[in-house]
Amino acid sequence: MSKSELLGQIVDNPSDRRKFLKRAGATGLGVAAMTMMGGSVSKIHAAATVTDTDILNFALNLEYLEAEFYGVASYGATLQQRGIIANDQQSGPTRGGHMVSDFGSSKIAYLASAIRDDETEHVLYLRKALGQYASKKPTINLDALGFGFDNMNDFLRLARVFEDVGVSAYLGAAPLIKSSAYLDAAARILSTEAQHSGSIRDRVISLGLTSPAADSKDVPPTTGHPFFVDSNGLSIPRSTSEVLSIVYGGGSHSGGFYPAGLNGNIK
Repeated sequence: MSKSELLGQIVDNPSDRRKFLKRAGATGLGVAAMTMMGGSVSKIHAAATVTDTDILNFALNLEYLEAEFYGVASYGATLQQRGIIANDQQSGPTRGGHMVSDFGSSKIAYLASAIRDDETEHVLYLRKALGQYASKKPTINLDALGFGFDNMNDFLRLARVFEDVGVSAYLGAAPLIKSSAYLDAAARILSTEAQHSGSIRDRVISLGLTSPAADSKDVPPTTGHPFFVDSNGLSIPRSTSEVLSIVYGGGSHSGGFYPAGLNGNIK
């Protein structure tokens, strides 16, 4: 493994990052390492200065996306149109998607509706927890993957991606949170997202649907792999950079579901 790869691994792993920064701060090795790595300086600096507020705002950006997806798919209306957020609480509109034609007649409409309501509450919960520091809803493109709204089967395929990415994002960020109050908020949402994920994955399998892998860490639901876990039976975390790569469609600062990028310091 090269020095660059090793440092990248440290930055993306919460436990290794904390150990590295603690030792680097005590010995001055951090400056030498950053100088040696060149392009990795800004990434190391960002990892060292990220706050609990930054982490919760990162989560809030993801919750905006999920809430918009479920709201548009079930109501045909965005958060702003539903009166959940005011126009001045968003930095750009939500485009794409439409109400799923067979939503009302579907046998799983009750499940999708319950998840919609939970995701809406997550937006309100995080905005309340962050108060004046809550980030505005960014511009969102619900058509980024080209599917998700044709019918309920199509809806399930995209919902599965959102739920599993959400679980992994909270799991990856939780070890970095210092405030017990903020950690409690994140843990409660993580537990709910995990319930959503399990329910959606079960429906995808029972209907014989194929949900595309979001990245190399993904475990699409099948009868052989019903849960989003590794070989040790443990849920799989993603670093913020891995989550951003997915939601940006491979872009580095914007793209995919967020044409203008996320709002906040983690973007």
